[in-house]
Amino acid sequence: MKAWRLNSPNLIELADMDSQPVGEGCVKIKLRYSAVSATDLLLYDGKVPFEGPLVLGRQGVGMVTEVGDGVKTVVRGDIVAIRPFSACGGCLACKKGKFADCENKIIHGYTEDGFLCDFAVVRAEDVYKLPERIDKKSALFLEHIDIAISVINQLELERGEHIVINGATYLGLTIAQLALSCQAVPIVVDVDPVRLAVAERYVYYALDYTKVDVRKKILMITGGRMSETVVHLHSSAMPINQALALAGKRGRVAVAGWEYTADLSGIDGKYLLNNQLTMVGVNGSNNNFSAAINMLVNHTVQVDFDNLPEVTFAEVGKVFDGALRNENKYLYHRVVME
Repeated sequence: MKAWRLNSPNLIELADMDSQPVGEGCVKIKLRYSAVSATDLLLYDGKVPFEGPLVLGRQGVGMVTEVGDGVKTVVRGDIVAIRPFSACGGCLACKKGKFADCENKIIHGYTEDGFLCDFAVVRAEDVYKLPERIDKKSALFLEHIDIAISVINQLELERGEHIVINGATYLGLTIAQLALSCQAVPIVVDVDPVRLAVAERYVYYALDYTKVDVRKKILMITGGRMSETVVHLHSSAMPINQALALAGKRGRVAVAGWEYTADLSGIDGKYLLNNQLTMVGVNGSNNNFSAAINMLVNHTVQVDFDNLPEVTFAEVGKVFDGALRNENKYLYHRVVME
């Protein structure tokens, strides 16, 4: 088996590894698509601690080539998406059926080997058979949709409400599309003209923080109330206080992302208290994969992002080498297996 393995910060190699046995309740997947995400690049940069060596890659889509004893949900030849986390099944949260809150969660590409490899063995319960009419490349974004569903649910977004999305990232655009499906009004804010140009394909309001008075503009859009809800994506590179300032009185604010990259030290506590804001955190996959697949089937969400870079499996190393010189180093790359 070949895999892109991170041995230490800034040291990644295409390694030949032993083939993994397929145990009871497990399946072997021949990967067709994977991705290099912000998580992988943060690990590579040494910004996130890890125990190496580690095969990177949170997302994986491929074909089942072998099934272990007791597996009834998939068969050889099925095309599946792999959930990026696996619950332990034994902790208190798991016993209550709250697998997303597992106290000993395995995270592929972080605490356990990921999917930047040609073959992977995973639990059958962590794979989802993909319908024929889904573009298999789009299934790499199931985790994004999963998180977006959690954001919308935790904010309790209602029809007719405004939702400011602080960051025109792929996750931000996914949240915006779900907001539209709820008949809410998404307003995407960013400083990157390229990302904002993509956002204009999906939303009516895409505001450049460097060119307009965003707070004044949102006052006009909302009739002077400011926004009922706000989402801050820490990967957007925009300060969180800019997001808080766009929320109206008693507004609801969601902070979405990974704890290792979330910098909340600069929160304006006075503004938070004076405006009686409610804040929630959304971190990682939250057991919404089945719902996410249905949204792709029904075209509730489109992830055909025209600025999405694509590389072959052999070219993955160049993405990491280029990250050291690229200002936009945490850009998502789709990986196509040869």
